[in-house]
Amino acid sequence: MLGCGTIVTTKLILEFLKFKNEVKIMHHPRLLSLFLSKYNNKNNMKFMPSTINVRDSKKLDEYVMDFRPGNNLIVNSIIEFNKFLLPFKFILNFLKGYMVFSNIFLHSKYSNLFMKISKNSIVNIYSKNKKVDYVFKKIHKNVFKFLSNEKLIFPISYNYFPGFGADFHYFGTIPMEKGNKKLSVTEKCQLKSCKNIYIIDGSVMNFKSNKYPLGLIMANARRIGKEIK
Repeated sequence: MLGCGTIVTTKLILEFLKFKNEVKIMHHPRLLSLFLSKYNNKNNMKFMPSTINVRDSKKLDEYVMDFRPGNNLIVNSIIEFNKFLLPFKFILNFLKGYMVFSNIFLHSKYSNLFMKISKNSIVNIYSKNKKVDYVFKKIHKNVFKFLSNEKLIFPISYNYFPGFGADFHYFGTIPMEKGNKKLSVTEKCQLKSCKNIYIIDGSVMNFKSNKYPLGLIMANARRIGKEIK
């Protein structure tokens, strides 16, 4: 059984099968945003998960967005990536209650990561020249307009696209599907080209819209465990 995470599992299977073709890694590109709230969101938690989730109802761009109040973990992450802010850590922690952070996750049709094993057995992971800025700008503009109209935030915001592959939700490289594709699994998650190998992580799933997949991956792994015990 393999449940090492999509990247590691796929690497092992590609090497085992000597599979030299390019493999697309499915994921949800993510935009990070910061809004300044007019209200102090007090909490004593070092980490706080998203409190509000927004989904696109018109299915134009199919995105999911969450909101998180500022907390110690987020402030430390900001300083880790922007070392020049270290002298201002006290101020950032003092103002964190007025900070609202968000993630905008796009539909997997915007995926842009690929994996391939070269002739010298080095695994290359790369993206291609694909732009998503225009989609993120449109969504962010609509969300910013809504929050401003509701008088929830000051007319200030900052957003940052960390690049393809910065979303951490990778999946769909060895999909569960019908047919005889060499790089796929059966409904029992058996690798079609080697029935003694079962794959139980996100590699076999297809999360077109972001649904925070951990629960489904765990449930599927338990299902397969019961099948083969």
